[in-house]
Amino acid sequence: MVKKQLIMEKALELFAENGFEATSVQQITERCGISKGAFYLHFKSKDELIHSLIDQFMNGFIAEIERVVSERPPEDLLFHFLYVTFGEFQQQANFAKVFVKEQVLSFNQELLDRMHMYMTMLNKIVLTIVQRQFAHINHQMHLDILFTINGLMKGYSELFLIDNYAIDLNKLCQTIVEKVTIVAEYSKIPFITPEYLIKTDVHPTISKEQLNELLMEVQGEIHEDSVVQESLMMLQQDLNNPKLSNTIVQGLLNNIRGNSHCIWVAYLYQQYLKDKENN
Repeated sequence: MVKKQLIMEKALELFAENGFEATSVQQITERCGISKGAFYLHFKSKDELIHSLIDQFMNGFIAEIERVVSERPPEDLLFHFLYVTFGEFQQQANFAKVFVKEQVLSFNQELLDRMHMYMTMLNKIVLTIVQRQFAHINHQMHLDILFTINGLMKGYSELFLIDNYAIDLNKLCQTIVEKVTIVAEYSKIPFITPEYLIKTDVHPTISKEQLNELLMEVQGEIHEDSVVQESLMMLQQDLNNPKLSNTIVQGLLNNIRGNSHCIWVAYLYQQYLKDKENN
């Protein structure tokens, strides 16, 4: 377990320096001081390592965001969301740099789909914040406020992650809240439409065979959680021989979503069901 964590830490350093595409497994093993064989004991490929890094960071990050949002009064939501987000970016600077850069530079479609999945989850959280903190504003402006928050966060993130600009975290969050509040209070012309959320909500396609294979792989990684293991088995059985009601299937998907190994397969399974329903 220690060696697996070492691989993830050193790989992240290299990804932050060179990007995903330019970093090889050979470079990772050299940075770790291990053999390629030792690397493949923990990860089947560089892509699997990348996915593990993204899932590890984003699962913890989103869980913390949801906790903070659930505990704060409406008038403090945006500030604390920003404070947690930028605080995590500072503590996990290597990951944050990779996340910011790779959404623009990556040519790996599966990687982009995975990143967009998490951005969709974050968009839904931020929209909830907007709806609660700016409930008194014309609801048609809520998506414009969301868009403004995303734009300001992206710009300020690049300022200190890419340009190494020194920041006062508290002041940074205050100034963004101030700017967003001005937009919320004084802007009257809505521009962003619901298509903005639809366009950012990526729906990767997956075949029944691919989903079957992925479910088998994930089952091999789950040992400590019998509920998740059993839910995965039932989902696979129903995939091949549909008998369960939609309510039960959704319950099984909820069972596995909380496990870091399963969030991607749960997302793909949901998209598979939607595609099947629409066809």
